[in-house]
Amino acid sequence: MRARLTPPATVPRIARVEILWSENSTVPKRTFRSLAEADAALARAFAEDPPPAGGAYDKTAFLIVWSDGKRHEGRADVREVDVETAGASGGILRQHLGHVSRWLRDKSAAATWWTPDERTEHAAWGEDLQRRLDAEPPVGAPRNLTSVPDDTLVPIGQGASLAEVTLLPDPFSAVTALESRFAARRPSVAVWMGHGRTVPRTTNRDLRFATNWITMALAGDMSRLRATTGRPHGAIWDRWARTVESIKRRLGADPGATYPDNQVFWSDQAPHIAHKVSVALHGHAPRNVTASTTADERAQFRITYRGPRGGEYVTHHLAPDYLTALQTAAFSLGFWPEVQSVARLDDGHWKSV
Repeated sequence: MRARLTPPATVPRIARVEILWSENSTVPKRTFRSLAEADAALARAFAEDPPPAGGAYDKTAFLIVWSDGKRHEGRADVREVDVETAGASGGILRQHLGHVSRWLRDKSAAATWWTPDERTEHAAWGEDLQRRLDAEPPVGAPRNLTSVPDDTLVPIGQGASLAEVTLLPDPFSAVTALESRFAARRPSVAVWMGHGRTVPRTTNRDLRFATNWITMALAGDMSRLRATTGRPHGAIWDRWARTVESIKRRLGADPGATYPDNQVFWSDQAPHIAHKVSVALHGHAPRNVTASTTADERAQFRITYRGPRGGEYVTHHLAPDYLTALQTAAFSLGFWPEVQSVARLDDGHWKSV
């Protein structure tokens, strides 16, 4: 009898990187879908506004969440020398995390302020963190999206051959990831009346790619939506077709020139189609929800945030996870809120996330 081979364990991949705050005002405080995209944005920010001279640093806080739910929150103290050496290490955050993983692996045993169990746990996390970092592509690694054209707009209904070109199962996260692709390498532009919200200053070529990505994603998603809900969703196609016609009128002939309506596309048109698909998939969230979780495993989240004038506000959102709740809040508010706390309703009690 032939022995069965055990396949190697898959290393969890990064689900998102959040830049929480930074002493460098040029650093974008936003969510990225990969370490490489976050590092590319940090590289551009610190090139534009370098750290203080003479060994001082800009404190930059971040949170990384992996696909298996593992979280690592930390702070990179970015100095001039860190910016200079980051390129060879794959990026500012990657370099910082590499230092952290090696220190935990090699120095935890001598950390007398931890208990023996804590020293063992931290040393193991150092090893695990390095494995996770090795699985992440560095800055500049190509993304396998070459089948999405950027030279002309594809016809409505043309589908994608890549499984990753989809708005499902989380349309807001998909649109955020699409925006992050360009935010990592384009300057930002403020959204008028956006209360601090910025979007990437994408080019005509970028907008053709982004528009085509959504068109091709919808072509595949519509049949899956109908199979899931049992209903046709022609209204989504009608809405997106009108959006594409509007984009077509605004696109310029020079592919490298800045698209004139970046604020509208990234803060309105793209999130709106994500909202339409989300409503088709889940329905409208009820105004008052008493159960902690609905039949499709969404939960009630309470987001406390600080408004543009300093006041504190609270909103409630039904979502499958807290990031989607934040994205829903941002969409409904029209800007990315300065979040103070997030809580999840669990068995009738609010628990911090």
